[in-house]
Formats: sequence, structure tokens, C-alpha cells
Amino acid sequence: MTDFETVRRTIFEIEGPADGSLEARAAMALKLLAVLGYCGVALAMFPGTTPVATLLTVAFNIAAFLLATVLLLVGFALDKRRPWAVAAVRPLLVLLILSGVATIAVAWSENRIRVPIDVALAGWALLSPADIKPIARPGPRSLSIAGAGVVLLAAMLASPQLFSWGGAFDVNEPDLRVGLTAECGTTGGGPPDRITLRYEWSWASSAPLPSGTDIVVLGWTGADGQGRPLYTIDDIPATEAGVYSGLTGYPSTRMADQVASESQGSFRWALPLDEQRFAPGHIELVLGRTQVAPSDPAPLKVTASYIHLGLWHHAATTVTCSW
Repeated sequence: MTDFETVRRTIFEIEGPADGSLEARAAMALKLLAVLGYCGVALAMFPGTTPVATLLTVAFNIAAFLLATVLLLVGFALDKRRPWAVAAVRPLLVLLILSGVATIAVAWSENRIRVPIDVALAGWALLSPADIKPIARPGPRSLSIAGAGVVLLAAMLASPQLFSWGGAFDVNEPDLRVGLTAECGTTGGGPPDRITLRYEWSWASSAPLPSGTDIVVLGWTGADGQGRPLYTIDDIPATEAGVYSGLTGYPSTRMADQVASESQGSFRWALPLDEQRFAPGHIELVLGRTQVAPSDPAPLKVTASYIHLGLWHHAATTVTCSW
């Protein structure tokens, strides 16, 4: 490169694209969107009022941070009229518009309102006249920028389906192994004074960065000839780490309430998954007979349900105590 060409290129880069041109507006738009992206990532460090899956938060914000970095690099490169940035900016703006429209459609379907800042800024830049002509042919660097934009925007759009509770990386009901036992006493001996219930579970797989709270519900139904409950809670043995007796937790509480309402009596345990982390566990509950000599006792039906993040519940085989 001659001295003249070096000087000409330096002046060309220092002057930057003409005001109002596609390149100038795109540089401004991309840098503004990058700043907004970084601010969003920073705000994500403060939990909202409604908890969401930790994996979703982490994955989405990693993609958002990387996308903001790509936009910032292209924006500064446009200020210097870099040929690779000029070749990459139009596909990048189109991608921002398409992803923004898709995000608006998703928000609309969920009865939410989303301000289309990205669509407005990208459209504002894309509709401007070009300053640098002819446009450089896309090279490896330009194609890499466009490809990174596709991957990162797709990851952000698909993150709820992939990384949220119930997403592709979450556990499923067939992964759960459970067992329920009840010490019903001897056949023909009548209802015993106490009945110990034991429920245990294990997982065939797990999920990365577990969060939210699962709930286990034990329920029992049985009455004497006069309709009075046969048993009530007599003792709640201590639980292991990550299992909390008598507590509820988001997002499983509503389903746990529905399951508990199906039995005459019930008790529950909360399993914060960031503590329990899909480890095998068990709980016990001791029921005490309410009457000294109940008349015409009906069989006692015992059920156990594992509620996973309010998405599904697994009901163990029902145990029935008959006398």
C-alpha cells in the first residue's frame, strides 16, 4: 500500500460515514441497542416479583450479552467504514427486525405489550440511503457476524422452550421413581394405634441449574361407621437436607392444593430444587388413631403425589389398609 493510499484510507476512516446515511444511522442504532442489551443483562441480576427458571435467566442473558457485544463491535467498525462491517450490517439489521417482530408476536399471544425499540431503530437505519458504494462482498468476517447474529437471536427467541421450567432440559415424569408404603398392622387385628407412612423418590436424570420448588403431598381418607376420621397426624419425623415439612413453594403450590383437596387429610413437604438438586429422598409421616375403639371402620386409603414445578404430578400407587 502506497503512502497516498494509507493517508486516503486514514482520512476516510476518520471522517466516518455521512450523516443520515445507512451506515451512520446503523452505527448509532447498533450502539444504542448494545447499551440497552447490557442494561437488560445488569437488571436481570435483580430477581423480579415472579421467579423464573435460573437456567432460563442465565442462558438468555449470556446470549443477550454476546449479541450486545457483536452489535457494539459492528457499530464502532461502521464509524471507521470497515468493509466487513458495511457488508454485514444489512443482514444484521434485517435479522434484528425479524426477531423483533417475532418477539412482538409472542408477547401479543401472551397478552403482553412489548415496545418494538429494536424494530424501530433497525428499520430507521435500513431505510436510509447508503453512503459507501459499491458494497463490499461478504467475506469470512462478515459471514461470521451474520451467523453469530442468527445463532444468538435464535437462542434468545427459543430460550423459553429450551431453558424454562418444563423446557427441553427439564426432567420429565418418566424420569421419576417413587415408592409408597404404610404399616397397616395385622389383618383382622383392627385399626392399629399408629400407622407409619413412608414415601421415597429418586430420579433417572437431572436438570442443569435447578430452581423452583417441588412439593410432595401425602393424603389419606378413611372414616368410622359414624363418618368420623379414623386417623390424624400423630408425628412428623425430621426430614433430610433440602426437604422442608409443612411448607409450600412457587410454582407448585396451586397444584399441591388441588391434589391435597382430593383427600380427607393431607400433609406436604417442600423441596427447593436449588438445594435438593434431584437427589434421592424420602419422607415419613405417622398417623394416630382418633378413636379408642372405632365402630365399623372403613379401609384407609393412602395416596402420595410428587408435584414438579406445578407442571405435572406423579401419583404413587395407592396403598389401602383394610381390617
